[in-house]
Amino acid sequence: MNLRLLFSCCISSILLPICAQAQLHCPPVGKIDYDRKINVTLGVGPTLLYGDIVNGRNLGVAGVLKGDYKLYKGIFAGVEAQLGILNSYGRNYDNNNIAIDYEQRDPRFVKNYYYSGSLNISIFPGLFFVDEKMEFRKPSIGTLIGRGLYVGLGFGAVVNNYDKLYRDENSSASQAEFEYDDAGNIVKYKTPTRDILWPIGNVGLSMPLNKYSSYDGRYLSLVINTQFNFAKDDQLDAYRPFIGEGQRSKGDVYNFTYLGLKYTF
Repeated sequence: MNLRLLFSCCISSILLPICAQAQLHCPPVGKIDYDRKINVTLGVGPTLLYGDIVNGRNLGVAGVLKGDYKLYKGIFAGVEAQLGILNSYGRNYDNNNIAIDYEQRDPRFVKNYYYSGSLNISIFPGLFFVDEKMEFRKPSIGTLIGRGLYVGLGFGAVVNNYDKLYRDENSSASQAEFEYDDAGNIVKYKTPTRDILWPIGNVGLSMPLNKYSSYDGRYLSLVINTQFNFAKDDQLDAYRPFIGEGQRSKGDVYNFTYLGLKYTF
């Protein structure tokens, strides 16, 4: 009898720590919160400015911070902030030659340190007919991509800070708006300009990284997004040419494509 008791105690002392450790690593069955509503995305990528300057080079860079709230499965309302650089250099730009011949070369250039904010709606069509509990059962790669594709629409505002800028000395813009270098070239606006961004269109893909191993429903996703921002007052490149009868042109656009990480909680 004593031997049996001693044997039982030994077995218990060995198995209890193992069971306890295993219990710590077991998912809380039935307690996972499948309805996580908040997403935060941080990303970085290139910008491309399409304005009135005949483009030779128009590549810049920007970063984005975005927050989304789930209104309904597949529909998210969000707020977004960007900080970056918009560049545009004219065709055959040569810093040592400012002669203007728009058929052959365009000496104008701009470097715009901008920041913007916007509100937007994102729609994931592939999530409309999916049971949210089924989202945590790993699907095929095709289904995963189908659920992660989304489109978005938004509006916002941008503040333009022109650091480097060359304009035609005969520009119709008021000379009081600019600063000049020693050679008399316009190099900088004295004050920033502001513009409305509408519409803002997004197309992207959100791919979960650890969603199917999460114990509490929180997870990370890889996000690839491309965005087109349409300015209403034509100030992104600091150039607003007349189109006749005193009317100025409208319609600068910039594209921002970024790679980011999204945290869902």
